[in-house]
Amino acid sequence: MGNGMHADSVSPWRARFSFADILGNSQPLQKAIQLARRAAAGGYPTLLVGASGTGKELFAHAIHTASELSDGPFVAVNCGTLCGELAVAEMCGYEPGSFTGADRQTRSGILDGARGGTLFLDELQDLPPTPQSVLLRFLETGSFVRVGGTRPVQARTRVIGASNVPLEEIEARALIRSDLLYRLNCLVIEIPPLRERREDIRPIAERTLREELHYLGAVDDQVWATLEQCTYAWPGNARGLRNILLKAILNSATDRLTVDDLPDVLWAAAAAHEESARHWRAEATGEKMQALKAVLGASDNNVSEAARRLGVHRSTIYRRLARTPR
Repeated sequence: MGNGMHADSVSPWRARFSFADILGNSQPLQKAIQLARRAAAGGYPTLLVGASGTGKELFAHAIHTASELSDGPFVAVNCGTLCGELAVAEMCGYEPGSFTGADRQTRSGILDGARGGTLFLDELQDLPPTPQSVLLRFLETGSFVRVGGTRPVQARTRVIGASNVPLEEIEARALIRSDLLYRLNCLVIEIPPLRERREDIRPIAERTLREELHYLGAVDDQVWATLEQCTYAWPGNARGLRNILLKAILNSATDRLTVDDLPDVLWAAAAAHEESARHWRAEATGEKMQALKAVLGASDNNVSEAARRLGVHRSTIYRRLARTPR
């Protein structure tokens, strides 16, 4: 539901995706899907955690579709847009004359719109403190009070939250109040980034080419091998993959995509990897540390990804960092 739209007009909203739309057979993805199926069957509040473009909303749609509330509405809200004095009115609705500019009739809110279905709160870490209190009360009691009202309104609604911030960082920075986080993280599903499930790149790319980019041409097998094996970290995940494919289509002068059509960013990543690996194998410790820091920076400080790029075990990196003066 976009802000400014009253919940009265949201009842036709339905989930558009199911678990069949989540592509990939990699072990990390299948683990996330298994947990999501458990969430769908149990009806518990659920927290989806994953970087931008990993498919958090796709998972939320699938959980709703597989649940007993699938006939109800699926209402998606970006918490970053729920700000200012009207945030609570947007969530709970309001009674006539409850504030300056209010309508002369009762208006429903987001919680009304999701009644009997699923409320998906994306970018949960951006939800301001006051709406967090409202959400906590709703999770505890299953009810809310409209602005200017006095009587609680009951609503049976599943709540799914999502964040692109790791759970440990949410807790360390207190981005979500601890009692609300305790209520929401009954089941935490970590959706793996694309760099950790490279075997899923081809099925995702094939559907993206066909259904989103409407590409009707052929694709050389070497293109798939390059996308799966290159050292590019896929910072935008599925969205970043779509951007790479679009650039390749625009670069192509024929109806067949080849490796030459792939954008330079992939080759730049490979060159950086080769240079860093060369320095890592150098004798001088200073050069090794410089290379390690460069690779860690290019990997968003992900030790597992840096180890994969350098062809060493994670323990090697940890030992090297431990010996480095701070």
